[in-house]
Amino acid sequence: MLKILLIATLLSNSAFAQTSVTLKTGQLAPFDGHLIKTERVVELIKAEKKSIVLSDLRIHQDELIEYHRQDARVQRRKLSEAKFGSFLTNTGYFVLGAVLTALTFKLNQKVGDI
Repeated sequence: MLKILLIATLLSNSAFAQTSVTLKTGQLAPFDGHLIKTERVVELIKAEKKSIVLSDLRIHQDELIEYHRQDARVQRRKLSEAKFGSFLTNTGYFVLGAVLTALTFKLNQKVGDI
């Protein structure tokens, strides 16, 4: 399994080798280059996976930041509209109360005159 993993890594990553050949201990290599231990290959694969995961997390983080910025804009606009609507409602109730109070006062004067 480890040999297959080593071969797959060497095939997929051209920084290690252009051509891969399985070698056994004591055999001569058909080309110049460097041999690495299987433990190092495992470390490199883990490091590559971490790098991929971190880059994915950065992409997701950027997407989340943009989503929350847009949501904050929408919520600020809704709050502004709600404050303005609340102001108009309160002003309307105040005016209505003042008019009703004035009418009640006038009606009370008319009834008192009778």
